[in-house]
Amino acid sequence: MISMEKTVLRCIEEIGPTGRFQLCMAIMCFISALFSGYLTFHFQSLTVSPEVVCLSQACKVLLNSDDPETTKEVMCSTVRHKDWTFVEGHKENFLTEFNLYCDRKWLISMGGTLYFVGFFFAVAPLSSITDKIGRKRSTELFVFSHILLILLLAISTSLYQVIICRILLGAAHGGMSVAMSVAFYEFTTAKPAMLNMMISSAGFSLGGGLSGLVAMWSAHWMQTLVPPLVGFVVLLTLFYFIVPETPHWLFAKGNESAAICSLNEVAKFNGYPALQNVGLVSVSGEATSSKKYQKSNILWNIPFLRNSIARLSFAWFTVAICYYGLEFNAGSLGNEYVIMMLMGCFDTPFKLAMYVYAGKVGRQWACQTYLGLAMFCLILSGVPALNLISIYGSITLKIILVACGRALGAAVFALLYIYTTEILPTLVRSLGLSCCSTAARVGSLLSPCVILVDEISPYIIYVFTVVCLMVAMKLLRGIPETLGKPLPNNLEDCEKLFCGGEIKRKKVEDPFKLDSLKM
Repeated sequence: MISMEKTVLRCIEEIGPTGRFQLCMAIMCFISALFSGYLTFHFQSLTVSPEVVCLSQACKVLLNSDDPETTKEVMCSTVRHKDWTFVEGHKENFLTEFNLYCDRKWLISMGGTLYFVGFFFAVAPLSSITDKIGRKRSTELFVFSHILLILLLAISTSLYQVIICRILLGAAHGGMSVAMSVAFYEFTTAKPAMLNMMISSAGFSLGGGLSGLVAMWSAHWMQTLVPPLVGFVVLLTLFYFIVPETPHWLFAKGNESAAICSLNEVAKFNGYPALQNVGLVSVSGEATSSKKYQKSNILWNIPFLRNSIARLSFAWFTVAICYYGLEFNAGSLGNEYVIMMLMGCFDTPFKLAMYVYAGKVGRQWACQTYLGLAMFCLILSGVPALNLISIYGSITLKIILVACGRALGAAVFALLYIYTTEILPTLVRSLGLSCCSTAARVGSLLSPCVILVDEISPYIIYVFTVVCLMVAMKLLRGIPETLGKPLPNNLEDCEKLFCGGEIKRKKVEDPFKLDSLKM
């Protein structure tokens, strides 16, 4: 017998939104982000090039000559050819095994880009699978895919096999990032969810730095695959045995009893009493059922949702350019290993500061402030004199400014996951998040081309990023503030968020409501 009706969010608050269960999930999210970042920049770390000399055929003959006097006369180090030789002191590595020097150097940019191609084309369809089969099963599927693909990558014998594995890893990364983010949010409240996202995002950046460190000290490139393989095996084991299906998703699918069982599993793990005699309702007070749910039409048929997705998508694209573009530009600033590790270290304090700041002033104002500061840092980094001011050794003031600009963009990237999640109703939350993430992958796809564009002018990436930041700041003003607002379950909840519940629109049935379905 039902004695009380409550929202899912209210039930989560009663069973502990920051208990042992949420801590375990936060650890899993951090592991996921750490090794996703590791794999994202893995190819770049392996292709940091030692100093080589590209040779013409004539040079090869001279270097193979037995006459020392003839060998000293070689003056052709700038000639492009498929053959090359090491400068003294270097040994064979990933580049030598797959011949990625000289005329084949363009394959390095292509290898970095194709990871994001996989992410780009897979994130939307895989995220729609998350909305269809649930957060738990989809996350387990994507994590298992990572394990399988890492094993295949380790036994690859040709560059084409490496690239195919990289594309599929990008696809699995796209699905897993959305599924894990939404799953954690649907088990907790806004504040711990935002803190988890900031820490996970910092873990992603640390993963990029870790990949550079491991690549630098590994004797063979295959050894660099051991850390992510172990990490994803641990992640799959923890997720399978600890995490149930999310109550938000079960309730939105019309399975109220399963949603309550999920809540009680979390309550038991956290040491709270089980919920009894409770009926679930949405934020707007409606019972939600969706056995005849009309898939994704709601995102495109409702103007305020469509408009918000478009604005947020451009913001995602901008921060992806800021984050990945400056990361791939690290080689033009100095020692690429050092710059990558430095950038990874800068991310963490900026993201933790974003958590505090966004919790006080709101999501919209925090995003605009950080984007404005990132733009300011990148504009200052264009002053040539700043590259002459040394902070420590080879680290100049320009490098510090670029690292700060990238870290500010990375903090916004983390907050946008939360901001987008808080705007969309449950049954299209993963799909909407994936649409924005797809826009970010367009920026990611363009980022490896920085290596080629830098040969024309090192300032192109900075000018383009600054212009995008200005436009994104303007567009974000049209998104409603979500700080302190409940997570929307259906369209009525979204209307309250956007328009206070008073909205004039054409006849569009809410597929989330039981009374709108023709039985």
